[in-house]
Amino acid sequence: MTYEERIDELLTEVLETDRTPEDVCAEEPQLLTAVRARLNRFRAVEAQVNSLFPPTEGRATPLDTLSQVNANIAMPSIPDYDVERILGHGGMGIVYKAHHLKLNRDVALKMLLTGSYASRQEHARFVREAEAIAALRHPHIVQVYDIGEVDGHPYYTMEFVDGGSLAQKLAGTTQPVREAAEMVSRLAEAVQAAHESGIVHRDLKPGNILLADGETPKITDFGLARRLDRDSGLTHTGARIGTPSYMAPEQMTGGASALSPAVDIFALGAILYEMLTGRPPFQGESLSDIERKLTTEDPLPPAHLNPKVPRDLQTICLKCLEKDPRARYPTAGELAADLDRFLHHEPIRARPIAPAERAARWIRRNPLLAALAVTSVVLIALIASAVTQEWAEAAARRAEKMRLNMRLDSGIQLVQAGRFAEARAILGKLGDGGFAELRQRIDRVLDDLTLVENLELVEERRATVLNAQDSNWRPNARAAAEYEALLASAGIGKAAADSATVAARIKASDVRAALVAAVDDWSVCESDARSRDWLLAVAQAASADQCDWQKQYHDPVKWSDPDHLAHLAETAPLATVSVLQLRALCHRLAVAKLDVKSFRARVQQAHVNSLLANLALADALRKNDPLESLRYYQAALAIRPDSSTAHNNLAVALVALGRREEAIAEYQRSLEFDPRSTAAHYNLARELSQERPGEAVIHFEQASKLDPKLSVAYLGLGEILLGEQRYAEAAACLNRGLAVVGQGEPLRDEFIQLLERCEAQGRVGP
Repeated sequence: MTYEERIDELLTEVLETDRTPEDVCAEEPQLLTAVRARLNRFRAVEAQVNSLFPPTEGRATPLDTLSQVNANIAMPSIPDYDVERILGHGGMGIVYKAHHLKLNRDVALKMLLTGSYASRQEHARFVREAEAIAALRHPHIVQVYDIGEVDGHPYYTMEFVDGGSLAQKLAGTTQPVREAAEMVSRLAEAVQAAHESGIVHRDLKPGNILLADGETPKITDFGLARRLDRDSGLTHTGARIGTPSYMAPEQMTGGASALSPAVDIFALGAILYEMLTGRPPFQGESLSDIERKLTTEDPLPPAHLNPKVPRDLQTICLKCLEKDPRARYPTAGELAADLDRFLHHEPIRARPIAPAERAARWIRRNPLLAALAVTSVVLIALIASAVTQEWAEAAARRAEKMRLNMRLDSGIQLVQAGRFAEARAILGKLGDGGFAELRQRIDRVLDDLTLVENLELVEERRATVLNAQDSNWRPNARAAAEYEALLASAGIGKAAADSATVAARIKASDVRAALVAAVDDWSVCESDARSRDWLLAVAQAASADQCDWQKQYHDPVKWSDPDHLAHLAETAPLATVSVLQLRALCHRLAVAKLDVKSFRARVQQAHVNSLLANLALADALRKNDPLESLRYYQAALAIRPDSSTAHNNLAVALVALGRREEAIAEYQRSLEFDPRSTAAHYNLARELSQERPGEAVIHFEQASKLDPKLSVAYLGLGEILLGEQRYAEAAACLNRGLAVVGQGEPLRDEFIQLLERCEAQGRVGP
């Protein structure tokens, strides 16, 4: 647990109990000052909120109070928006209804209310909440439109949903069975889309489900969401990680499992339960009472409260509400599929709790009665145990091996789906149970995962832009060398090896699709036709079950035939072909001087949640329409905020628009995520060379160390040294650069002219 997380935990204890900061810090007195400061800031924020919204006994601000607030306070002035009224508030945020003047549409505008009271962490969490929602594209998730800041208050806008919330619709009443199943099925599909994008909501409840036109559900309020591929989440200071009546047991107890997608599946079950029965599955007179029931008691079957609930739907609901996350549906998508089976009168996959399991749960809840019963049969059990012990141990070992293999298979499926963070979370903690064969499989899959992650980095870095007109920057050549080294080290094979042998190894791999995609990308990086044809033969043999389009794509005879390439672009099955292969086709179209931009736009529309698809379209737009390219760079960063390449290429577009300070900041972010980015070092040095030459020297030197053949880095560094009258250093640098510039290249004359200036000033020899 980090220092900040511990402070938040202690503050939560102060806010939810009658204990003082001195009490909770008794064993950690060094944290007392920080807890007091955080508490004072929280009280100041609370006073700010209460000045607008007088405290009420209910959960939501009454309509008459809200109307009074709207009538008595001035709405904020935000460029391009007409802020009309307050819709509500919660925690440290306030939501307004506003009208976007340029696009002539109503939006909901959420603003961080606390202003100067907000810490940098809270400010960042608010922004990341917007990023989390913006990364999602689903008809049942509220869409984010814009993000900005006014008078120190960050805000973002999202679609305006005017049908109220599911909580308002329920209000303690039951809903028709099929209507409840249909709505939760749609919500589960939306949650699955969020999980596939690496986002866990962690606070699903009827109050966070808005209803468009009173019927269509839309998930909102990702304030407690967490990205699976980051170390820190979006949880707000002083806030519980969820709402007690809809929280999974592991959220109460904490730990790594409280951050898994399983908590959202539990919450969906709680929502379904309330729609069927008119109340949440766990209720109590106090928070501690709810916590006790949540962690120790099973929910009352819905049919006991509403006899109209069918047995299959009750089974689905109770499976979601299992205490053990592993006993719930593995994914929200599988929950949606089971609900759809129920709606279509098909057999469901879930099964009711067996009598033996029910008895085991009764024993856990009634240990004293169970102990008396056990005592009465202990002698018989002792006699029988000698006979059955060996059989039981063998059965347990078989069951454990089966369980571990099923978990391993789940991890492999996540790797194949490109969900690397989730796969590593499962595989990294998966024990082998003492089975040597299983250990070998786990290690092999972990090696495959590392290989695929490294291949993905090569694929992304190849798109990095160097902002120089004339240079010997060769990202494709570097990518080809990296591909060859990675596949050779993984035992797949080296270039020019027997193509059938290499293809057979790829075909036998658990990550075949990723390896074939990497080979396809490698093929366009190769300038040698013989190497390229070898790669095409490998890819073709490794995907022997490919469709006709794939066979045509891998035909080396027609590699650069413009008519053939135009036909491939026109007939490409965009939704089923990997983005890497489509990007490789874009490269071939560009070499043949065919229309690339429109094809990249089609690829992006088919793969809106792909980093590479958005990045490729942005790169295609950057030269002629840099302003339009910003949209797609920002979309790429919403998908992968830690993409060094996306930050670098966005900065190049900002330079073209004359927004140098913003560009410098983006180059610096690029280097934060990849300190070894040659292009980012050079591009940043180029922008700093006039006003901050000292910093520029550092980055030019770093770029030349990372790529000793990057001639423009020596040229830029030599110009600065010459301007500072450091003639000997300038001459040495320029001579190193001249050595890597080929005869007849345009830069060669520039190097010679600078060297002549050194000589003409009489400071150094020729």
